[in-house]
Amino acid sequence: MKFLLKLNQEKAYGQIPVTDEAGNLRYIIKGNLDNPNHTLYLCDPNNQEIGRLYTDGTGLIASFTIDVINHSLVSVKRLNVLTNANLFYITRLNYVVTGSIKNGTYTFRNGIKKVAGVQTFTNASGVLLQCDIDLPEDTPFILLITVLFTQWHIKPLKLPSITGLNRKLSTDLS
Repeated sequence: MKFLLKLNQEKAYGQIPVTDEAGNLRYIIKGNLDNPNHTLYLCDPNNQEIGRLYTDGTGLIASFTIDVINHSLVSVKRLNVLTNANLFYITRLNYVVTGSIKNGTYTFRNGIKKVAGVQTFTNASGVLLQCDIDLPEDTPFILLITVLFTQWHIKPLKLPSITGLNRKLSTDLS
């Protein structure tokens, strides 16, 4: 199945629509992309939570955890085999992410078998991610991981600011 994630500068208020090939809304990813330490939530169109991705506290890129309903916890871990390569391992699913995350074209593999592919496109309104996922049960994991990888390598999206909090910060301790 192909899914499209539209990361744009429109007023989505921290929500990313995920559509299928026909343009039908299938999922919504909620959360702020301006900070990788924020939790991302994957919900269905009825606002029922399907899963969430959050940092497990071991560092910025070291490890994240995905909690999907009716599935055991899955972690995203960086493999430091090569210093100049970005290789990631998805525990429990036994997937390795290869390709160029920075350039937005990467593949999820189980051994030599490709299970999902992601391509990133940019246009005037923002960034479009196309995810081609082979197995339906992998969809929540792949979508959440794709948003995580994207927020590391694109300019943070402008999200609405809260007015009325214009307090001046001071370093004067007296």
